[in-house]
Amino acid sequence: MELNQQAKDFLNEAAKWATLISIIGFIFIGLMVIISFSIDSILANIPNANFGVSNQVLSLTYLIIAGLCFIPVFFLYQFSIKTKKAIANNDTDLLTFGLKKLKSHYKFIGILMVILIGIYILVLFTGLIAALFT
Repeated sequence: MELNQQAKDFLNEAAKWATLISIIGFIFIGLMVIISFSIDSILANIPNANFGVSNQVLSLTYLIIAGLCFIPVFFLYQFSIKTKKAIANNDTDLLTFGLKKLKSHYKFIGILMVILIGIYILVLFTGLIAALFT
């Protein structure tokens, strides 16, 4: 299979947008990490802001979420960088690597989505059971 110029242009534009999205993602992940380390001072003056959960648990939760967000954003960044370089150099192997990272990005997002839907269903089911027995 060979790519015509229009397909290369589409891939290059997608890679540019992926770069922007991944950089914004890295910024937000950095903010989450900063917030996780600052949670004590942020919640110090707000009564009942943590709903009875310790600040350490909230901090750890923010770090875990930031870690989970980092993986797909990093895959997206790798796709963008490798794809732009592959198109500039007409390198098939580099384009294949970039597309592999895009596949990994979507695979991770898909698995995470299935897990979250499962958790939502479990929480809903548990809430319904608790409501029936109260």
